[in-house]
Parts: sequence; structure tokens; C-alpha cells
Amino acid sequence: MAARCRCSVIMAGMPSCEPQLSIVAPRLGEGRVSVLAVRLSAYAHATIRRLAEAAHPHEGCGVLIGSCEGDAVLVQEATSARNLWTERLADRYDMDPADIQAADRSARARGLDTVGFWHSHPDHPAHPSRFDSDRSWAGYAYLIVNTVAGGSGDLNAFGRDDEAACLQPIPLQLEAGQP
Repeated sequence: MAARCRCSVIMAGMPSCEPQLSIVAPRLGEGRVSVLAVRLSAYAHATIRRLAEAAHPHEGCGVLIGSCEGDAVLVQEATSARNLWTERLADRYDMDPADIQAADRSARARGLDTVGFWHSHPDHPAHPSRFDSDRSWAGYAYLIVNTVAGGSGDLNAFGRDDEAACLQPIPLQLEAGQP
């Protein structure tokens, strides 16, 4: 039987104008990227592209819902989240914590987990920026999709461990099937 991850998403009581999150992530591996691969369902793949393309020329973002299978995650669904970063919508995102919590509650109610996050890079390669890496958490998968006017391009997967300074590329397998 595959190990189930239990990622807890909770609001931290921070006296700040910006919402803060505290994430308790599973420790799938020591001293290495803790999520080693992503399997993306056709449904989640189509959803990410549709949401990212609709957000262009701004960054779109959302939550990845699925399950852990050893050191890999199976992404079954993707949600949309509001981008609270209003000053630089074309190259920054800050997911609304309420949207993350709602996606997590919905996932848990169905026996699934929050396994990662996705966002788009409008008119920019699908590789993490320093900003992306600085705001990432170990134990989660990160998908970045390039968007352009009228469509989307590359979609890449990344992960990190507790000691890593930046997100590292990990294999992404697209599942066959109807979205």
C-alpha cells in the first residue's frame, strides 16, 4: 500500500497586513529533493493549461490535489487561487490563503491531499525564479507553465528539500486519457 502524505495547511497568527501560511509538510526523503517525480492526470493537465491561459498576461496560480505514491505525487486535480500580489501581476503571485485552505479541506473530505502548487510564467520560460524558490516548501511539487497570448507552452515540475537553496527539476509524467 502506498504511503499517504498528510500535508496540513493552517493560517499562522501573524500581525501583518499580508496573510501568512504555516505549512507542515511530509518528510519523504532525507538530504534530497523529497518529491522525486510528478504524475499528472489528463484532467489536471487540461485544467492547469486552461486556468493559466485565462490568467494571461497575469500570473495564474492554484493548488495541486492528489495523493503520494512513495517519493512521487499523483496530481488528480488542480484548483485556481486568487493572486493577491497586485503590484506586479505579470511576474509575481501570492496565493490567497483562504483559497489554499478551501482546496485542502475539499481534498481531505474526499480522501485526497494537497500535494503541491502550480503557477504560470506569462511570456517567460517555465523555470523557477529566485522569488519562486524563496517562497517554496519542502515536501510539495511545483508545476510552472509558460503562457503566451492565445496559448501555453512548456510545463515543468520542480521540488526541493529542507536544505536546498532553490527548486530542482524533477520528472513530470503526463497521464494519457481524456481530460
